[in-house]
Amino acid sequence: MVKTFHQVNDSKNTTPTSSAGLNPTEANAVDPAFTPKTFHQQQSSSATSTATSKDNHPAPKALFQPTVENHVDDNSRQWLETAIARLELDDYQFADTELSRANLLQKSIQLHNPSFVTEYGAEASQQSESILNQLNTLTRSDYADGVRKYLALILEATQKVDIDAISQSQSPSFFNRLFNNSVNSKPKFIELERDIKTNVSLCQDRLNHLKKSQQIFGELFQKNEQQFRSLTIYLLAGQLRLEQEQQDLLQQPTESKNLFAQQAQLDKKDNLARFERRLYTLKILRHTVLLRMGQLRLEQKNTLMLIDHANETINLVIPAWRQQVLALFSLSPNDNVSELYEKLATTQQTLQKNLLSLK
Repeated sequence: MVKTFHQVNDSKNTTPTSSAGLNPTEANAVDPAFTPKTFHQQQSSSATSTATSKDNHPAPKALFQPTVENHVDDNSRQWLETAIARLELDDYQFADTELSRANLLQKSIQLHNPSFVTEYGAEASQQSESILNQLNTLTRSDYADGVRKYLALILEATQKVDIDAISQSQSPSFFNRLFNNSVNSKPKFIELERDIKTNVSLCQDRLNHLKKSQQIFGELFQKNEQQFRSLTIYLLAGQLRLEQEQQDLLQQPTESKNLFAQQAQLDKKDNLARFERRLYTLKILRHTVLLRMGQLRLEQKNTLMLIDHANETINLVIPAWRQQVLALFSLSPNDNVSELYEKLATTQQTLQKNLLSLK
């Protein structure tokens, strides 16, 4: 049928209806989702949606943050203590916080993630380089060698003093003065004393630097202990998760016609093998850190022994020895020098014994 011009215009002006038989105005009135919103209404709706999303999916907490709960229930404690003894980690006394961290850590291990397995415990293992660099710098410093060097020069100077000749109060002969290098007169001793004072000052300077190194030893002990703690927690958590996954693997059917299930089982075995090797590496590193504690103690003990002997020699023995030598020079031939001679001989023996022990 052919439409006239007015019929075509009437057809265009007709309002279309929705599939439900309603015009757009009626549809908006029925469904609030189609109701136009102002800018503030849209912002309010967006904020409400975001808050709801956050409530439904809270952000995960960092594992090693200080707010980890210290509480460990009795069942978990008994299970963890049994595992610690079985895994031969009972050489370390775990705090409740550390037990809680280990329990949380073993639940978060991602064995299917190759990068996670590779980096497991890397934070703790990387601390070794910093500790070793500091220890190497400390042991290679020339302060200890400097103390020994100047104490050796002081020893050499004291051995030149001939107290037997001084106690006899006799002037040395011409040939003794010519061929004898020993110090048996007051002018020679005063000259020797200047050299001793110079070496004592230089030795004291090195000794002061050596004393400051004791603070570095304290820092190294703290770092080494912290690394040992971290490695122990990583090992405990990793071994617990490894045992759990190995038990689950044994319970799975070994024969399956599903190729995807077979491949998944092979992948899991490979992941467990890689993780077990990683734990073995951390175990070796933990043993190395334990041995390093003994090395640090030995280095500190030797340094303290050197400091104590050097202090005693510089501040006590050398002043007493100088005073007694000068007193021996000041005595007249008629004075009784036997008592002072015995004291001086004893002091000189003590001085030379201390100096020889530091060489």
